[in-house]
Amino acid sequence: MNKKLLILVMLIVVLVPASLAQDKGGTAGMPFLKLDVAARAFAMGGAFIGLSDDASTLYYNPAGLINLKSSEFVSSHNMYLADISYSYIGATYPLPQFNAGVGLQVSYLTTGDMDETTIQNPDGTGRTFSAYDFMVGATYAQMLTPKFYVGGTLKLLGEGLAEKKVYTVAGDVGTYYNTGWESLVFGMSIRNFGGNYSYFVEETPLPMLFVFGLRYAPIDDSINKLDVLLEAAHPSDNSEYMILGLEYSYNNMFFVRFGRKFDNDEYWILKDDDVYFADNADSADEELNYSDSGINWMGTSFGLGFNMESMGLNLDYGWKHMGYLGVTHMVTLGYALR
Repeated sequence: MNKKLLILVMLIVVLVPASLAQDKGGTAGMPFLKLDVAARAFAMGGAFIGLSDDASTLYYNPAGLINLKSSEFVSSHNMYLADISYSYIGATYPLPQFNAGVGLQVSYLTTGDMDETTIQNPDGTGRTFSAYDFMVGATYAQMLTPKFYVGGTLKLLGEGLAEKKVYTVAGDVGTYYNTGWESLVFGMSIRNFGGNYSYFVEETPLPMLFVFGLRYAPIDDSINKLDVLLEAAHPSDNSEYMILGLEYSYNNMFFVRFGRKFDNDEYWILKDDDVYFADNADSADEELNYSDSGINWMGTSFGLGFNMESMGLNLDYGWKHMGYLGVTHMVTLGYALR
Protein backbone atom coordinates (compact mmCIF):
# COMPACT_ATOMS: atom_id res chain seq x y z
CA MET A 1 0.00 0.00 0.00
CA ASN A 2 2.84 2.42 0.76
CA LYS A 3 4.19 1.93 -2.76
CA LYS A 4 0.79 2.69 -4.25
CA LEU A 5 0.38 5.86 -2.20
CA LEU A 6 3.86 7.00 -3.20
CA ILE A 7 2.96 6.62 -6.86
CA LEU A 8 -0.18 8.73 -6.37
CA VAL A 9 1.79 11.47 -4.62
CA MET A 10 4.36 11.55 -7.42
CA LEU A 11 1.62 11.85 -10.05
CA ILE A 12 -0.02 14.71 -8.15
CA VAL A 13 3.32 16.52 -7.92
CA VAL A 14 3.73 16.23 -11.67
CA LEU A 15 0.17 17.18 -12.64
CA VAL A 16 -0.55 20.08 -10.26
CA PRO A 17 2.15 22.48 -11.52
CA ALA A 18 1.28 21.68 -15.12
CA SER A 19 -2.39 22.42 -14.65
CA LEU A 20 -1.97 25.58 -12.57
CA ALA A 21 1.00 27.12 -14.34
CA GLN A 22 -0.99 29.56 -16.46
CA ASP A 23 -3.65 32.08 -15.58
CA LYS A 24 -5.54 33.47 -18.53
CA GLY A 25 -9.07 34.50 -19.32
CA GLY A 26 -11.28 34.91 -22.34
CA THR A 27 -14.65 34.19 -23.85
CA ALA A 28 -16.11 31.56 -26.14
CA GLY A 29 -19.55 30.77 -27.46
CA MET A 30 -21.85 27.85 -26.68
CA PRO A 31 -20.71 27.45 -23.04
CA PHE A 32 -23.23 24.61 -22.57
CA LEU A 33 -20.54 22.40 -24.15
CA LYS A 34 -18.59 22.69 -20.88
CA LEU A 35 -21.37 21.22 -18.74
CA ASP A 36 -21.25 17.64 -17.50
CA VAL A 37 -23.74 15.23 -19.04
CA ALA A 38 -23.76 12.27 -16.61
CA ALA A 39 -24.31 12.21 -12.85
CA ARG A 40 -21.43 9.76 -12.34
CA ALA A 41 -18.81 12.11 -13.78
CA PHE A 42 -20.69 15.14 -12.39
CA ALA A 43 -20.28 13.74 -8.85
CA MET A 44 -16.53 13.35 -9.42
CA GLY A 45 -16.04 16.96 -10.51
CA GLY A 46 -16.17 16.03 -14.20
CA ALA A 47 -13.30 13.51 -14.01
CA PHE A 48 -14.05 10.45 -16.14
CA ILE A 49 -11.37 9.96 -18.81
CA GLY A 50 -9.50 7.32 -16.80
CA LEU A 51 -12.68 5.27 -16.39
CA SER A 52 -14.50 5.67 -19.73
CA ASP A 53 -16.51 2.52 -19.08
CA ASP A 54 -20.16 3.43 -19.65
CA ALA A 55 -22.17 5.11 -22.40
CA SER A 56 -21.34 8.63 -21.20
CA THR A 57 -17.81 8.06 -22.51
CA LEU A 58 -19.29 9.28 -25.81
CA TYR A 59 -19.02 12.77 -24.36
CA TYR A 60 -15.91 12.54 -22.18
CA ASN A 61 -13.59 10.28 -24.19
CA PRO A 62 -14.81 8.64 -27.43
CA ALA A 63 -11.99 6.05 -27.29
CA GLY A 64 -13.69 4.50 -24.26
CA LEU A 65 -16.34 2.91 -26.49
CA ILE A 66 -14.00 -0.06 -26.84
CA ASN A 67 -14.49 -0.79 -23.13
CA LEU A 68 -18.22 -1.41 -23.69
CA LYS A 69 -18.92 -5.05 -24.58
CA SER A 70 -22.68 -4.61 -25.06
CA SER A 71 -25.04 -1.93 -26.29
CA GLU A 72 -25.70 0.74 -23.67
CA PHE A 73 -28.13 3.62 -23.27
CA VAL A 74 -27.82 6.63 -20.97
CA SER A 75 -30.26 9.45 -20.20
CA SER A 76 -29.53 12.41 -17.91
CA HIS A 77 -31.30 15.48 -16.65
CA ASN A 78 -29.56 18.38 -14.93
CA MET A 79 -31.62 20.67 -12.71
CA TYR A 80 -29.30 23.60 -13.38
CA LEU A 81 -29.24 27.12 -11.99
CA ALA A 82 -31.83 29.81 -12.79
CA ASP A 83 -34.44 27.26 -13.94
CA ILE A 84 -32.23 26.16 -16.84
CA SER A 85 -32.92 22.62 -18.01
CA TYR A 86 -30.20 20.45 -19.58
CA SER A 87 -30.82 16.93 -20.89
CA TYR A 88 -28.60 14.34 -22.53
CA ILE A 89 -29.16 11.01 -24.30
CA GLY A 90 -26.49 8.62 -25.56
CA ALA A 91 -26.52 5.16 -27.13
CA THR A 92 -23.65 2.83 -28.05
CA TYR A 93 -23.21 -0.28 -30.20
CA PRO A 94 -20.11 -2.48 -30.13
CA LEU A 95 -18.55 -3.91 -33.31
CA PRO A 96 -16.39 -6.74 -31.94
CA GLN A 97 -15.77 -8.21 -35.38
CA PHE A 98 -13.89 -5.00 -36.25
CA ASN A 99 -12.48 -4.32 -32.76
CA ALA A 100 -14.50 -1.12 -32.91
CA GLY A 101 -17.59 0.63 -31.56
CA VAL A 102 -20.05 3.32 -32.63
CA GLY A 103 -22.43 5.62 -30.80
CA LEU A 104 -24.85 8.53 -31.04
CA GLN A 105 -25.51 11.32 -28.54
CA VAL A 106 -27.87 14.28 -28.24
CA SER A 107 -27.96 17.10 -25.69
CA TYR A 108 -30.41 19.98 -25.33
CA LEU A 109 -30.39 23.02 -23.05
CA THR A 110 -33.26 25.47 -22.71
CA THR A 111 -34.05 28.47 -20.54
CA GLY A 112 -37.80 28.14 -20.96
CA ASP A 113 -39.93 31.20 -21.66
CA MET A 114 -38.64 34.59 -20.49
CA ASP A 115 -40.43 37.93 -20.46
CA GLU A 116 -39.36 40.36 -23.17
CA THR A 117 -38.34 43.82 -21.91
CA THR A 118 -37.23 46.90 -23.79
CA ILE A 119 -36.00 50.38 -22.90
CA GLN A 120 -39.50 51.68 -23.43
CA ASN A 121 -41.09 48.80 -21.53
CA PRO A 122 -38.71 47.79 -18.69
CA ASP A 123 -41.51 45.89 -16.94
CA GLY A 124 -42.25 43.78 -20.01
CA THR A 125 -43.92 44.02 -23.39
CA GLY A 126 -46.31 41.15 -22.80
CA ARG A 127 -44.34 38.92 -25.15
CA THR A 128 -41.98 36.09 -24.26
CA PHE A 129 -38.91 34.53 -25.85
CA SER A 130 -36.56 31.64 -25.12
CA ALA A 131 -32.98 30.56 -25.66
CA TYR A 132 -31.66 27.08 -26.39
CA ASP A 133 -28.56 25.10 -27.36
CA PHE A 134 -28.26 21.61 -28.79
CA MET A 135 -25.64 19.07 -29.83
CA VAL A 136 -25.95 15.97 -32.01
CA GLY A 137 -22.87 13.75 -32.28
CA ALA A 138 -21.81 10.53 -34.02
CA THR A 139 -18.82 8.60 -32.59
CA TYR A 140 -16.49 5.90 -33.87
CA ALA A 141 -13.78 4.18 -31.80
CA GLN A 142 -11.09 1.71 -32.87
CA MET A 143 -8.81 -0.64 -30.96
CA LEU A 144 -5.26 -0.24 -32.27
CA THR A 145 -3.69 -2.67 -29.80
CA PRO A 146 -5.25 -4.64 -26.91
CA LYS A 147 -4.16 -1.81 -24.59
CA PHE A 148 -4.49 1.31 -26.77
CA TYR A 149 -7.73 2.73 -28.21
CA VAL A 150 -8.58 5.85 -30.21
CA GLY A 151 -11.91 7.48 -31.00
CA GLY A 152 -13.48 10.50 -32.62
CA THR A 153 -16.80 12.33 -32.67
CA LEU A 154 -18.32 14.64 -35.26
CA LYS A 155 -20.87 17.04 -33.79
CA LEU A 156 -23.54 19.36 -35.15
CA LEU A 157 -24.08 22.31 -32.81
CA GLY A 158 -26.89 24.82 -32.73
CA GLU A 159 -27.89 27.85 -30.70
CA GLY A 160 -30.98 30.02 -30.72
CA LEU A 161 -32.02 33.25 -29.03
CA ALA A 162 -35.53 34.45 -29.82
CA GLU A 163 -35.66 34.50 -33.65
CA LYS A 164 -31.90 34.31 -34.16
CA LYS A 165 -30.37 30.89 -34.89
CA VAL A 166 -26.88 29.70 -35.72
CA TYR A 167 -25.33 26.32 -36.55
CA THR A 168 -21.79 25.00 -36.74
CA VAL A 169 -19.81 21.74 -36.56
CA ALA A 170 -17.07 20.56 -34.22
CA GLY A 171 -15.11 17.44 -33.41
CA ASP A 172 -13.76 15.50 -30.44
CA VAL A 173 -10.85 13.06 -30.35
CA GLY A 174 -9.70 10.81 -27.52
CA THR A 175 -7.24 8.10 -26.55
CA TYR A 176 -7.27 5.43 -23.87
CA TYR A 177 -4.17 3.52 -22.76
CA ASN A 178 -4.15 0.69 -20.24
CA THR A 179 -0.54 0.46 -19.13
CA GLY A 180 -0.92 -3.14 -17.95
CA TRP A 181 0.85 -2.19 -14.73
CA GLU A 182 -1.59 -2.90 -11.93
CA SER A 183 -4.61 -0.67 -12.57
CA LEU A 184 -2.92 2.41 -14.04
CA VAL A 185 -4.74 3.92 -17.03
CA PHE A 186 -3.98 7.08 -19.01
CA GLY A 187 -6.38 8.96 -21.25
CA MET A 188 -6.59 12.15 -23.27
CA SER A 189 -9.34 14.04 -25.05
CA ILE A 190 -9.68 17.19 -27.11
CA ARG A 191 -13.28 18.43 -27.12
CA ASN A 192 -15.07 20.99 -29.28
CA PHE A 193 -12.34 21.37 -31.87
CA GLY A 194 -13.62 23.61 -34.64
CA GLY A 195 -13.53 27.01 -36.26
CA ASN A 196 -15.26 30.23 -35.31
CA TYR A 197 -18.92 30.81 -36.06
CA SER A 198 -20.83 34.05 -36.67
CA TYR A 199 -23.49 35.02 -34.18
CA PHE A 200 -25.09 38.35 -35.05
CA VAL A 201 -21.92 40.19 -36.23
CA GLU A 202 -18.97 38.93 -34.21
CA GLU A 203 -16.88 35.85 -34.96
CA THR A 204 -17.10 33.59 -31.89
CA PRO A 205 -14.81 30.63 -31.05
CA LEU A 206 -15.95 27.37 -29.51
CA PRO A 207 -14.86 26.43 -25.95
CA MET A 208 -12.13 23.96 -26.94
CA LEU A 209 -10.82 21.84 -24.08
CA PHE A 210 -7.74 19.64 -23.79
CA VAL A 211 -7.83 17.15 -20.91
CA PHE A 212 -5.25 14.63 -19.72
CA GLY A 213 -6.38 12.14 -17.12
CA LEU A 214 -5.39 9.01 -15.28
CA ARG A 215 -6.93 6.41 -13.04
CA TYR A 216 -5.46 4.20 -10.35
CA ALA A 217 -7.19 1.82 -7.94
CA PRO A 218 -5.26 1.55 -4.62
CA ILE A 219 -8.02 -0.73 -3.28
CA ASP A 220 -9.48 -3.49 -5.43
CA ASP A 221 -10.64 -6.80 -4.00
CA SER A 222 -13.67 -8.94 -4.68
CA ILE A 223 -15.93 -6.63 -2.65
CA ASN A 224 -14.40 -3.17 -2.24
CA LYS A 225 -12.90 -0.95 -4.91
CA LEU A 226 -11.60 2.61 -4.79
CA ASP A 227 -10.79 4.40 -8.04
CA VAL A 228 -8.73 7.62 -7.86
CA LEU A 229 -8.93 9.90 -10.88
CA LEU A 230 -6.77 12.93 -11.63
CA GLU A 231 -7.31 15.25 -14.57
CA ALA A 232 -5.42 18.32 -15.77
CA ALA A 233 -7.41 20.53 -18.14
CA HIS A 234 -6.41 23.32 -20.50
CA PRO A 235 -9.48 25.26 -21.74
CA SER A 236 -9.26 27.77 -24.56
CA ASP A 237 -11.40 30.33 -22.73
CA ASN A 238 -10.26 30.20 -19.12
CA SER A 239 -7.42 29.36 -16.77
CA GLU A 240 -6.08 25.84 -16.36
CA TYR A 241 -7.50 23.67 -13.63
CA MET A 242 -7.19 20.25 -12.06
CA ILE A 243 -9.81 17.75 -10.87
CA LEU A 244 -9.58 15.06 -8.22
CA GLY A 245 -12.28 12.40 -8.39
CA LEU A 246 -12.94 9.40 -6.14
CA GLU A 247 -15.32 6.49 -6.64
CA TYR A 248 -15.82 3.82 -4.00
CA SER A 249 -17.87 0.77 -4.95
CA TYR A 250 -19.20 -2.01 -2.75
CA ASN A 251 -19.74 -5.32 -4.52
CA ASN A 252 -20.16 -3.38 -7.78
CA MET A 253 -23.65 -2.56 -6.54
CA PHE A 254 -23.44 0.57 -4.38
CA PHE A 255 -21.26 3.58 -5.21
CA VAL A 256 -20.16 6.69 -3.32
CA ARG A 257 -18.40 9.46 -5.24
CA PHE A 258 -16.55 12.69 -4.48
CA GLY A 259 -15.01 15.36 -6.69
CA ARG A 260 -13.08 18.59 -6.26
CA LYS A 261 -11.98 21.15 -8.83
CA PHE A 262 -8.86 23.27 -8.22
CA ASP A 263 -7.67 26.33 -10.09
CA ASN A 264 -5.74 29.54 -9.39
CA ASP A 265 -8.69 31.54 -8.14
CA GLU A 266 -11.66 30.61 -6.01
CA TYR A 267 -11.40 26.86 -5.69
CA TRP A 268 -8.90 26.52 -2.84
CA ILE A 269 -9.98 24.61 0.22
CA LEU A 270 -10.11 27.56 2.64
CA LYS A 271 -12.01 30.80 2.15
CA ASP A 272 -10.43 34.21 2.50
CA ASP A 273 -11.02 35.75 5.90
CA ASP A 274 -12.23 39.11 4.61
CA VAL A 275 -13.37 40.98 1.53
CA TYR A 276 -11.08 43.92 0.79
CA PHE A 277 -12.08 47.16 -0.92
CA ALA A 278 -10.06 49.80 -2.67
CA ASP A 279 -9.48 53.00 -0.66
CA ASN A 280 -12.02 54.91 -2.76
CA ALA A 281 -14.65 52.14 -2.79
CA ASP A 282 -17.99 52.53 -1.05
CA SER A 283 -18.36 49.55 1.27
CA ALA A 284 -21.45 50.80 3.08
CA ASP A 285 -23.56 47.96 1.66
CA GLU A 286 -24.03 45.47 4.49
CA GLU A 287 -24.09 42.58 2.02
CA LEU A 288 -20.57 43.51 0.93
CA ASN A 289 -19.25 43.86 4.45
CA TYR A 290 -18.62 40.43 5.81
CA SER A 291 -15.92 38.27 7.30
CA ASP A 292 -16.11 34.62 6.40
CA SER A 293 -13.65 31.80 6.90
CA GLY A 294 -13.71 28.04 6.84
CA ILE A 295 -14.24 25.50 4.08
CA ASN A 296 -14.81 26.79 0.57
CA TRP A 297 -17.30 24.32 -0.90
CA MET A 298 -17.34 25.87 -4.35
CA GLY A 299 -16.15 23.30 -6.87
CA THR A 300 -17.00 20.38 -4.57
CA SER A 301 -19.30 17.56 -5.66
CA PHE A 302 -20.75 14.36 -4.22
CA GLY A 303 -22.86 11.54 -5.53
CA LEU A 304 -24.38 8.10 -5.12
CA GLY A 305 -24.95 5.25 -7.53
CA PHE A 306 -26.90 1.99 -7.64
CA ASN A 307 -26.16 -0.81 -10.10
CA MET A 308 -28.75 -3.53 -10.71
CA GLU A 309 -26.50 -5.69 -12.85
CA SER A 310 -28.96 -8.55 -13.31
CA MET A 311 -31.39 -6.12 -14.94
CA GLY A 312 -28.74 -4.08 -16.73
CA LEU A 313 -29.92 -0.92 -14.97
CA ASN A 314 -28.00 1.71 -13.04
CA LEU A 315 -29.17 4.91 -11.36
CA ASP A 316 -26.78 7.76 -10.47
CA TYR A 317 -27.25 11.01 -8.58
CA GLY A 318 -24.85 13.95 -8.39
CA TRP A 319 -24.72 17.16 -6.33
CA LYS A 320 -22.39 20.09 -6.97
CA HIS A 321 -21.77 23.31 -5.04
CA MET A 322 -21.62 26.41 -7.24
CA GLY A 323 -20.53 28.93 -4.61
CA TYR A 324 -22.79 31.94 -4.17
CA LEU A 325 -24.99 30.67 -7.02
CA GLY A 326 -26.14 27.74 -4.91
CA VAL A 327 -26.17 24.03 -5.69
CA THR A 328 -27.21 22.02 -8.71
CA HIS A 329 -28.31 18.40 -9.12
CA MET A 330 -28.15 15.74 -11.83
CA VAL A 331 -29.84 12.36 -12.24
CA THR A 332 -28.81 9.71 -14.77
CA LEU A 333 -30.47 6.45 -15.78
CA GLY A 334 -28.39 3.88 -17.66
CA TYR A 335 -29.27 0.60 -19.32
CA ALA A 336 -26.98 -2.10 -20.70
CA LEU A 337 -28.32 -4.78 -23.02
CA ARG A 338 -27.21 -8.11 -21.49
